[in-house]
Amino acid sequence: MRLLAINEIQGHTALKEVWAFLRPLLKAGKRFWIIIQLESKTRPQEKKYHAMIGEITKQAMHQGAQWDEESWKRFLLDQFASDTNRPGGRVTASLDGKRVVQLGIQSRDFTIEDGNEFIEWLHCWAANAGIEFAHVDGSDGVRVAP
Repeated sequence: MRLLAINEIQGHTALKEVWAFLRPLLKAGKRFWIIIQLESKTRPQEKKYHAMIGEITKQAMHQGAQWDEESWKRFLLDQFASDTNRPGGRVTASLDGKRVVQLGIQSRDFTIEDGNEFIEWLHCWAANAGIEFAHVDGSDGVRVAP
C-alpha cells in the first residue's frame, strides 16, 4: 500500500486507511513494516542537475585534468555533502584489501528538498568556478543551446 499525502486532511485520511487495512491483519498475527518518507526528487529536477553537470563537465577541470560526467557528479555530490553538513563520502579498503573503494552520497536518495538544494548549490558552485550555463530554464531544467 502506497499513499501520497500533500496536506493535513489527506495525511489524516491516509493514516485512517492504513489503520483500517492493518488492524484485522495485526489481530490475526501478521507483522508489517510501516515506512513513512518524504516524497522523492522529481524527474525535472534530475534532468536539470544532470544537464548542469554536463555543462560543468565540458568547462571545468580538476587537478589539471578533464573528467567524465559520472566523475564530476561524484566530485560535486561529495562537495555538496561537505558544504551542507550532510554525511558524505569516504574511502575504504576493498574486500580483498588490494584497492580503495569510494562510498558516498547518492542523488537517487534525494527528496524534493534535497534536489532543490543541490540545484541551488550547483548554481553557486558553478558561478564561483567560472562556469557559464548555456541556458537555464527555471521550471524544466537546463537546456543546452545548439
